[in-house]
Amino acid sequence: MLPSDVLRGRTAVLRACQENVKRLVDMARLVLDITDCFERWDKDGAEQLFVRMRELDDILHEDRIRIIESISESAALLPGRDDVMRFLYQISEIADFYEGAVFRMIQLMRERKIPDKIRESISKLADAVSKIVEKLHEVTMALTMNPSAVRRLISEVETLEKQVDMLYRETEMRILDGNLKLKAVFLARDVASFLEDAADKALDAADTVRILMMGL
Repeated sequence: MLPSDVLRGRTAVLRACQENVKRLVDMARLVLDITDCFERWDKDGAEQLFVRMRELDDILHEDRIRIIESISESAALLPGRDDVMRFLYQISEIADFYEGAVFRMIQLMRERKIPDKIRESISKLADAVSKIVEKLHEVTMALTMNPSAVRRLISEVETLEKQVDMLYRETEMRILDGNLKLKAVFLARDVASFLEDAADKALDAADTVRILMMGL
């Protein structure tokens, strides 16, 4: 049985991580709004939402620093602290991939309009990645509310990530077959690649949760 101060410290850190992932879910939903602007070719709307997204990204990174400082202060009392820190950095990386994808969407919208099918494919890809982020939030919530469900939820993350891989390949081929200017090809492929990277990193984060669970 762990001492009560260890239990309290562990629970507080896990809840802080859950809130951090909740902010990432908010960012994922904002990305979907931006992607909707991208589909409609609404550059002004996308740029306005991007400002909000970057503000949310700043808050997310500030949260990570605060949690890491808290972990450092109670390092001797918190088992698995290295895994917690790894998880937090993985969440930040997902946010960075999102920001990279949206930045390039906006750069694309300053060029010649790209075909509807490509924009639709990118939108579907963003939606699929958003589902993984929301599932990752469910995984982290289960750590304190329903530990027995963690393995099942991680398995669902793995299934969703495979769907993203398939959509990414379809999107990449549409971009290559889209008769785009070279600059647009590179930007569009970067958008798709960053979204896929976000999904891959979410899977990595889910695996880190699996390790965390073993130490609980």
